[in-house]
Amino acid sequence: MKKLRYIFMMLLAVTIVSCEDDDMTKLNDSEYAPATNILGFGTSLAISKDKKAETIEVSYTPASYGVDIVKTHKLQFATTADFTNPATFDVNASDNSFSFTVGAFNEFLTEELELPVDQEAALSARIMTYSLSGVDTLYSSVVNFTTTPYLDILFAPNTFYLFGDGVGRIAQNNKLKLNKVHSEPDDSWIIVWMEATGTFKLCSDVDYKGVIGKVGDPVNGEYTLGDATNRGEDIPVPGTAGYYTVGVNLATNKLLIEPANVYITGPNVDAWPVSSVTDENRFQQDTENKTLVLTKSLLGGELRLHVTHPYISASDWWHAEFIILDGKIEYRADGGDQDRVNIDGGERTIELDFINQTGKIQ
Repeated sequence: MKKLRYIFMMLLAVTIVSCEDDDMTKLNDSEYAPATNILGFGTSLAISKDKKAETIEVSYTPASYGVDIVKTHKLQFATTADFTNPATFDVNASDNSFSFTVGAFNEFLTEELELPVDQEAALSARIMTYSLSGVDTLYSSVVNFTTTPYLDILFAPNTFYLFGDGVGRIAQNNKLKLNKVHSEPDDSWIIVWMEATGTFKLCSDVDYKGVIGKVGDPVNGEYTLGDATNRGEDIPVPGTAGYYTVGVNLATNKLLIEPANVYITGPNVDAWPVSSVTDENRFQQDTENKTLVLTKSLLGGELRLHVTHPYISASDWWHAEFIILDGKIEYRADGGDQDRVNIDGGERTIELDFINQTGKIQ
């Protein structure tokens, strides 16, 4: 009886393995067919900013693995027919078609493929199909067409953010947005902690769109910024960890980095710029705590603080004024006169933390 039970279990095991092997053999022996009949691009696809909300629909005949298994279709694009450096468009298929807006497609062209705007580009498109792990990825035949990307969110006037390992982007909880300079619409600035090594770039959108860097080497410390036709390369940090002021001048398309120079002025020191711009009124860097600190005997009155930079008018110091309100650093930027904070006279320590955008007076 034991022998019969043993023989039965062996036969059952063989049957199960055989079934599994048969299924794999069926998939492996099936005829694979990539997606076909891609329609929607034509030979020339016209896109423009006034049509950015309109929908582009690309239809296709789905790929087949010869068996009923889960499969995913994705659109890929390249600037060469051999797809040396393909980019996958983040849009999902539905009912054997892809549907996306003109604006989303233009963003993909300018941000992912980094195509220059207002220049006709030759593109190649294909559909990539994949399924279970171990199953071959399928690629459709290539369709070729031309299109001309347009300028949209890129390089929004006087709106820039910094990002990169050189400016500690991950460590900082603010978005590193440059401040506008009052009455000087072409200029903007930011004080940022830079690491000893690394690089950074600029973008004109909080979600890292409109990315530009430097073009060529600096001249007298000034970098030429990239533009719509040449995005440029990463900008290196100066090499010594500390606070720096980054200024951008859109009139000349330049960027200049210099050590942060922050001063107290007005009633507390009984002087105004430019005569108040002295070492005695300048905040000193506390590298260990990553703060800027000023300790001195002050007169009572309204607290007035400002930054200096070659791109900011020296006599019009209030163009780059800021203040501490409720423990936070608040910038005047291009707004009106700010609320005031009065401090009592005597020995005072003012501490500024531009990483967390906080300040305190002791």
